[in-house]
Amino acid sequence: MRAHGPSEGRVDLGALRLRGLLSAKSGGSGSQLSNTLPGEGSSDAATSDHPRALEQASPYRAYLFGSLRLFRDDQQIEVGPRRKGVSILLWFLLNPGRPRSADEFVDALWPESDREKAIAQFDVNIHSLKRSLEPGLGPREESSFIRHNAKRVYSFESAELWWTDVADVELLYQRGCAADRAGATDRARFYYRRIAEYVSRGTLLQDEGDWADVYRRKYRLICWYALVRLMEFDSAGGLEEELLESSYQMLRIDKYNPLANQAVINSLMLKGDLRSATKRLEEFREGIQRDHGASLPGEFVELQDKLIG
Repeated sequence: MRAHGPSEGRVDLGALRLRGLLSAKSGGSGSQLSNTLPGEGSSDAATSDHPRALEQASPYRAYLFGSLRLFRDDQQIEVGPRRKGVSILLWFLLNPGRPRSADEFVDALWPESDREKAIAQFDVNIHSLKRSLEPGLGPREESSFIRHNAKRVYSFESAELWWTDVADVELLYQRGCAADRAGATDRARFYYRRIAEYVSRGTLLQDEGDWADVYRRKYRLICWYALVRLMEFDSAGGLEEELLESSYQMLRIDKYNPLANQAVINSLMLKGDLRSATKRLEEFREGIQRDHGASLPGEFVELQDKLIG
C-alpha cells in the first residue's frame, strides 16, 4: 500500500512544502516557523535521556494537546479565568526564548479593540500570568520566566525548567527519523508510537483562535507522518491489530487517508462483515468526491469489485 498526504498524493516533503504544509507565518516579526520538520536533514543533538525521564525531572510541565494542563511539581497550576492570558502563555510555551513585542501580542489577540484599552488589557493579563506561575513573587520582584525590556519586548526564559508535550513531540520525531534512516525499525516504531499517543489526547490548542492555526498545522503534520510510517511498518510486518490501531488514530486527523481507510475496510472484509465494509467504502467514495472532487483510487476499485463479487 502507498502512503498518501493529508488529502492526496504520495509522501513528498518537497510537494508538501510547496502546498504550504511545512512552513507558514503567523504574523509579526520573528513568528515564522522552521522551513523543515524537526529531524529532517539533521541529527538528533538533544540529550539521550529517555523522554519519560525528561518529563518527570522537570519542575514545570505543560500539556497542550487537549485541554491545557499545567503542573508545578505535582501540583496543578490554575492560570485563572482570563482567556487572553492563557493564549499569551501558550505562545510563550510554543516559542521559548523568542522575543515578541507587546504590540504584536495586541495585534494578534485584540485585533479590533481600541489600542489603548487593548494595551491595558495586555498588561493586566501579563501581571495575572506572572502571579499564577509564581504565587510568591514580590510586588517589584522580576519574574523567573516572563521577561521584558524597556521597549516592551517580551520573552519566556528559563525554559529549561519547563517540559512541554509539544517539545516532546519534536524530540520523539527527531529520534524516530534518526532511527528510521539508520534502519532501526523497532526503535523508530517506538518513537513514532509515542507521537501517535498524543493524537488520542485531543486537538492541540483546541480552545484557541486563528493565531494558533500555524502551530496546529505543524504538529498535525508531524503526527500524520509518524502514523504513516507506523502503518507502513505494521503492513509490511503483517501486524494486523497494530495496523488497525494506527489506522484509527490516523482517521482522527485525516479521515480520507487512503492507507488507513483501506486497512479498516480490509479488516472488515476478513472478518466477514461485508455490510460494514461496503458502507465504509461508500462513505469514503462519497467523501472524496464531495470534498475533493476525486474519484475512487484504483486499489479501492479493486476492493469494490471484491465486495460486489
